[in-house]
Amino acid sequence: MARRGAALAVMLAALLAGCGGPGSDPDPTGSAGSPPPSVQAPPVKGTVRTNKTTPLSLRAQPTTQSKRLARIKHKTVITLRCKTVGATVSNGSRASNVWNKVTWKKKTGYVSTVFVDGGDSAALSVCQEAAPTPSTTPPKPPDVEQLIVAKARSQAGVGERKGKPKDCTPYGACMPWDALFATWVWNKSGDVVPKFSFSGDLYTWGQKHNRSHPGVDGVGVGDLVLSGTGPQSPKTSTRVDIVTEVLADGTLRVIGGNVKNKVTERIIPAKGIYGWVDA
Repeated sequence: MARRGAALAVMLAALLAGCGGPGSDPDPTGSAGSPPPSVQAPPVKGTVRTNKTTPLSLRAQPTTQSKRLARIKHKTVITLRCKTVGATVSNGSRASNVWNKVTWKKKTGYVSTVFVDGGDSAALSVCQEAAPTPSTTPPKPPDVEQLIVAKARSQAGVGERKGKPKDCTPYGACMPWDALFATWVWNKSGDVVPKFSFSGDLYTWGQKHNRSHPGVDGVGVGDLVLSGTGPQSPKTSTRVDIVTEVLADGTLRVIGGNVKNKVTERIIPAKGIYGWVDA
């Protein structure tokens, strides 16, 4: 019996060693010194930013329709364990569908990143348990790249509605809309992706699904290219565009929203692009 129990323990340890954990996202830099998949990324401190009278809801799932587990006051410092994709939430100036997993007063749930300073930190790993199963993701059309380019070009010249509030378009909420346009085009072309409002969140989502890549090596038609230095914040991830052609001199012909308030096709250099997401 002792030998049988020892053998069972060895088998269980081997099975667990093969399972990826919350810190198992691929390293976008491809560095050889990345931690093994079983290593948990360290938690990150964040600060609740709502207002003096409205606390932040801790939800059982990353959606405003799920059960409220607790209320966390404005300016409270909380520990963020990881981030995941859920329902889109707006704080009046920005919308995002990224949520943080948090344990607060012995209750574990999710809070929207738009109400947490530090919630979109690049140091946070992706919550692997929220990954969609293959059965929930519709298959992409075989010619999805061409469909993406055609749909994007059909919107050329479409701009913001006049008057107030500003930044109002057919592609989503009234806010900077390059990521809203890119994800709108992908969804209309049969490449299903969450409706992101921030380009850095789009790159992070791609990491979770093994679709994000650093630099521009391998980029092609229909892919999304992200400008800036990284996905950490709107200051480092400045915009996203759809590739319509890879030119011989290394430059890219792209089309994107929110270029002088319109959908515009133009040529951009590869320099200044920190990564791309595979269509």
